[in-house]
Amino acid sequence: MDKDTNLIWIDLEMTGLLPEKDVIIEIATIVTDKDLNVLAEGPALAIHQSSTILAGMDEWNTEHHGNSGLVQRVKDSEIS
Repeated sequence: MDKDTNLIWIDLEMTGLLPEKDVIIEIATIVTDKDLNVLAEGPALAIHQSSTILAGMDEWNTEHHGNSGLVQRVKDSEIS
């Protein structure tokens, strides 16, 4: 295996689409080889945010992150 060609994929869930305003609420990672075979998967980590930050999410994010359970995981998280 040639580690120089491995790829690290980072998936972020945020409170919205504006990086200057919105914040990360979940991060997940996967490592693949150059042929996209999964070599390793990191945990999906919910990042704690205050109720004020979460209340500022738009309707789409509030609905989808709420329905998926992510909002509660963010509230319960001790990772900051």
